[in-house]
Amino acid sequence: MQTTRLTVILLSAVFTVVVAHAQPDQRSDLPSTPRSATFRIAVEDSDFEMNPLYAFVATEAQIFTGLYEGLVGYNPLTLSPIPGVARRWEVLDDGTLYRFYLRPDARYDNGDRVRAEHFRDTWIALLSLGDDAAYGSLFDDIVGARDFRRGRIEDPDEVGVRAVDDLTLEVTLRRRTPHFAELLAHHSFGPLHPDVRHIRDLSDPDVHVGNGPFQLLSFDASGIVMDRNEHYWASESVSMDRIVYERFADARNATDLFFDGEIDWNTGLIAFDGDFDSSDLVVNPLFATTFYYIRAEQEPWNDERVRRALALVLPWDEIRSPDVYFTPTSRLVPEIPGYPTPEMITERDVNEAMGLLADAGYPEGAGLPDPLIRIPGGDSERVARIMRESWNSTFGLDTQIETVRYPEYFARASDPEVTVGILSWIGDFTDPVTFLKLWISESTLNEAGLVSERYDTLIEEASSLEGATRFARMAEAESLLLSSGTILPVSHAAAFNLINLEAFEGWFPNPLDIHPVRFLRRTGDEPAPGVVRR
Repeated sequence: MQTTRLTVILLSAVFTVVVAHAQPDQRSDLPSTPRSATFRIAVEDSDFEMNPLYAFVATEAQIFTGLYEGLVGYNPLTLSPIPGVARRWEVLDDGTLYRFYLRPDARYDNGDRVRAEHFRDTWIALLSLGDDAAYGSLFDDIVGARDFRRGRIEDPDEVGVRAVDDLTLEVTLRRRTPHFAELLAHHSFGPLHPDVRHIRDLSDPDVHVGNGPFQLLSFDASGIVMDRNEHYWASESVSMDRIVYERFADARNATDLFFDGEIDWNTGLIAFDGDFDSSDLVVNPLFATTFYYIRAEQEPWNDERVRRALALVLPWDEIRSPDVYFTPTSRLVPEIPGYPTPEMITERDVNEAMGLLADAGYPEGAGLPDPLIRIPGGDSERVARIMRESWNSTFGLDTQIETVRYPEYFARASDPEVTVGILSWIGDFTDPVTFLKLWISESTLNEAGLVSERYDTLIEEASSLEGATRFARMAEAESLLLSSGTILPVSHAAAFNLINLEAFEGWFPNPLDIHPVRFLRRTGDEPAPGVVRR
């Protein structure tokens, strides 16, 4: 599908990073809002994870904006951190101590108070899962967190999270981390009620307890229904009575129901064929990249000369064709003002590839094992075929391709036998670190299995720097990833949504494509029920 003709809504300062320190108190006496009944959202059918300790995909993060709330939340327009359960916070000790003051009226949907110790105990529970918690490494800026999740320390009291009292939480960081408040908006930093913290499956409404603006009413094969949480601290400012996520396997059906007025927001399941009306189509750039990776754990792929050689014989103009991708790219981190261009592989060079393999002990590819490319389908099948043809014809290999559909693909992407996999990553906030920290040696998200002391050192050094110097160090780290052939980017993503922005307020295109449902409200300008939008 060619998308280059679509009108793009360009966001002003789309990659602006807003760093919050002490925030003004936001009370629960916000103005009440008229009720607007039900808001229906079309999502791709999948086995959604309802336990935030284990959740991984972007749709789950969107669902959790209704069911859970962390210390901070997302501003729906800027994505900057705004007070959530924490009514305010202070940054002390040269940026290494965060003190959060919780709302006394923050409640779970069963009426129980949200306490500071619930955050501390939930974070410890997540870290205790080790590699089973996909986002465990997001906590690594906290004193002792990495050592605790890796089993090097066993006492949770050595982790820098302390409940001073019911309404005060202190977090001690290893170093000054200006983006820490933004990181806290991620769903993995929310609290779980003590009664459900150790329950694996939280999809049963009779079991589920959340603290978000909505509470779980039903979860089944047709979708997810959540009703307004009357115990939420800002319940009177929540406009929608009910949020419904309807599962769809067919984009045509989801598109038709949107234009027939049965769906309010289609999250990208769009059929562009036929008589397509683009007036409600919202397209915006995402802070996201789709890339392939060569796993670097086992011989001979742990030799960067071999990985680079594989990358150098690929026809990159064909792989990164603008006829296929909305925004083809050879870089991992999307462009940010002031961020240097890293060294990267942009063209084929068979001569250099042959020299690298000869130096590594594999002249003309002799002795290399046959690669296994594991993919989830879609356009990755096209790219995998190009890789197979290039490696087989150049090096005499017998490259294998294996297709594993979502969501099983995520569980099998890092199996030891895999040579090449694919991932699309949306940054947790608009900063290079959200892409680059994936690949530190002990990251829970390091699907490539890269272990590089040089890379780890560059990221560690960048964490203590600011401004252009920090960006330069990060670009050096990205250059290491790209020039070694470990990460093979192909495109930056765009978000495609169908929503009538004249009928709804509180929904804004943004680079993470996350839209807190707390802020959604009708404007009164939508078509009457039964009136088709076409």
